[in-house]
Amino acid sequence: MGGHTRTRRFWLTAAVCSAAAVLLVQQPAYAATLTDGAIHRPKSSTVYDLAVTRPAWSAVAVFSPDNWNVSLFEGSGPWLASSTGYGLGKTEFVAINSHLRAPGTYRVEATRVTGFSPYVQWRQAAEKIVLPVSANDGVTGAGDPDLAFAWLDSRDVVNVFDMHLNYGEMFWVNSRPDTGFYFLQSSPYDAATFVRTRAQAVVVPGMRVVGNCTLYRAGHTGWHGVVMIGNRVPVATVPAGGTAFTLHRFDPARPDTCPQRNFPDYTPPGP
Repeated sequence: MGGHTRTRRFWLTAAVCSAAAVLLVQQPAYAATLTDGAIHRPKSSTVYDLAVTRPAWSAVAVFSPDNWNVSLFEGSGPWLASSTGYGLGKTEFVAINSHLRAPGTYRVEATRVTGFSPYVQWRQAAEKIVLPVSANDGVTGAGDPDLAFAWLDSRDVVNVFDMHLNYGEMFWVNSRPDTGFYFLQSSPYDAATFVRTRAQAVVVPGMRVVGNCTLYRAGHTGWHGVVMIGNRVPVATVPAGGTAFTLHRFDPARPDTCPQRNFPDYTPPGP
């Protein structure tokens, strides 16, 4: 518990398509290796290998002040998904749900559209987000026990979390859609949803935007993913920094009230 509190305080101090048919692509014999957390700086379009080693959500992302895209393939060659179209200075990502898709090997292609300054990173979820059973008595600030947190270190391009929810469970996050926080769902009955792109993660069934907050609803029981990205160059800061968003369990008695709408300032209880 003490370590969790220190992590929370650190972060709040620091920040306040699926294809209709399989596409076969000729892959080069050699590819660089993406290791969990490492950042690569290719000078031209580059192919990488990665190995998902355990059941978890993971994501590969590319950021450039210019324009780069990212594509994911099976290790044996078939194309799975591409994140494209966001343009200059935007992060593209593809996420994999290895709770439903067996761990294994993949190939990634970081593709240059314009420019020569990309940052490529792959991360597996190393932490789980757990929503506290809230008192629904307002939010006092960073140390409020009703809050959970998702964060992105300033040195990273992407961060990934696992989040187990039951069907119909809902939560608020103090972020509007497509501004750095992404809630990912996969239907266990639809293999096409086991891989998600940034564009596919923007609109989630059952979501609702109220002011500066978004309400998300679990469409099934199981492991969901949370992806955090920043549309910026990853840099080390002194003191260490990053970005954090707060999550709060939904209160059915106050269906239109985001409890942390004033965060990091105090938010009183009630509508």
